[in-house]
Amino acid sequence: MKKSLKSGIKPSISKELTALLAGNDDDEISTKYDELDKIIRDNHLKIKRFVFFRELDLVIFVLNNRRIIQRPLSLYPILEHANEHVLNQYKVSDYGIHWPEIDAGLSLRGLLLEETVKLAV
Repeated sequence: MKKSLKSGIKPSISKELTALLAGNDDDEISTKYDELDKIIRDNHLKIKRFVFFRELDLVIFVLNNRRIIQRPLSLYPILEHANEHVLNQYKVSDYGIHWPEIDAGLSLRGLLLEETVKLAV
């Protein structure tokens, strides 16, 4: 898997994320959050399945609309260090995915927000 950043290179950050981090333009950011929540609600989006490939440093989230979201497993240290049995014991809810044995979870909203930021960069 190709690394996205090289040493010494400053990453570019979307205007929305910059505003969020700076605490500016609260109205614009909250509108984007509301739009994302509306998209999730109106399209009845949910995580349908979670698959991981430790040897590829890859996790795949399959949504009920057949969209696939990929992330490096190493982005989530608590999941990266969990054994296969624990990773396969996930629970899906309207809000995201949860691993009860290690009390870890990821929200669908967060995954989609990361996708939005990734596309804006």
